[in-house]
Amino acid sequence: MTSHSFSTSRSAAPSTSSPPIRVYVAGVGDVGAALLRQIDAREENGQDLRLIGACTSRRAAWVAPDRGPEALLTGLEEAAPPDWPAIVDRLTQETPRPLVFVDATGSPDVAAHYEVLLRGGVHVVTPSKLANTRSQSTFDQLQAAAAEAGVQYRYETTVGAGLPVVQTVRDLVATGDRVHSIRGGVSGTLTFLFSALRDGASFSEAVRAAVDRGYAEPDVRDDLSGTDVARKFLILARTASYAVEPSDVQVESLVPDPLADHSYDAFLDRLSTVDPHWRERSTAAAVEDAVLQYVGHFSPEGIEVGVESVPGDTAFGQLGAQENLFEITTDRYADVPLVVRGPGAGPSVTAAGVLADVLTVAREAGSSLPPT
Repeated sequence: MTSHSFSTSRSAAPSTSSPPIRVYVAGVGDVGAALLRQIDAREENGQDLRLIGACTSRRAAWVAPDRGPEALLTGLEEAAPPDWPAIVDRLTQETPRPLVFVDATGSPDVAAHYEVLLRGGVHVVTPSKLANTRSQSTFDQLQAAAAEAGVQYRYETTVGAGLPVVQTVRDLVATGDRVHSIRGGVSGTLTFLFSALRDGASFSEAVRAAVDRGYAEPDVRDDLSGTDVARKFLILARTASYAVEPSDVQVESLVPDPLADHSYDAFLDRLSTVDPHWRERSTAAAVEDAVLQYVGHFSPEGIEVGVESVPGDTAFGQLGAQENLFEITTDRYADVPLVVRGPGAGPSVTAAGVLADVLTVAREAGSSLPPT
């Protein structure tokens, strides 16, 4: 297991009549570990979050609230594999409220427990897209479960990492506005790739640079397929109160068909065979003072994600590495779209967005937590 360093001293918790917010974290990879550090920092400042347990795919451990993340990680190294029926039962039946379950695993098996947790009175916060990008009926069931149980289901970081995109759309809809379209460059990996193309790199060089710098998924084809962008727009459309099925989304994949079934190493080795194609597309765009960008677009007519030629002097044409950009057009923002722009990737940024969701739950649950 990766070594993580946390402070071990504990400040006295503030005196309060409100109950502490208990937090269980599933998944202690890059995002989960960053989240544990951020929770630990708040606890050190005397702010009332209480970490009660965590798990990885191989280990699960519970910890006394005053022992902190370091003790929890030590416990994980020595613990047994997670028993999900027992974990869910303990969280829904035995753990004092308010309680927030954070899923940072990206596991479909964990996502399958959301509805039971919500109906059991547990708030759920997640950066995982899986539960929200299944069928429309599954998405609706999760919203209904949270509403009926009086708990929150928050997933801000599924779309823009720490950027307040989902909440912005929620607020627009809640205040009676109607979303007409959302256009965005929403993959940090792909904005890096196309900014590298803009700077003169070949397609294969840009892909390898994204891999070498740790910007890509373990298999970069997961980024190049466009699936991640499609899922983000599906979530935004549903959050904007539109019913959309995954099969309705049109996706342009950047994975060359002849290389799709190759081993990962062979795929990278032979990716240079498509460099002339991308050089030709980039040159054609440059003739029109434009550049290539991977862009998603939602409207009531549907969702399309793929490569567009965009004017080089526009915001989309100047997106930097790992930046995200969202343009939202509504009844109120009809002439000039509402714009959200900023870093859209990275464990610390994503963890901060998850923590913000947890703190929103805490404040709305009546905790004495101070504002962030």
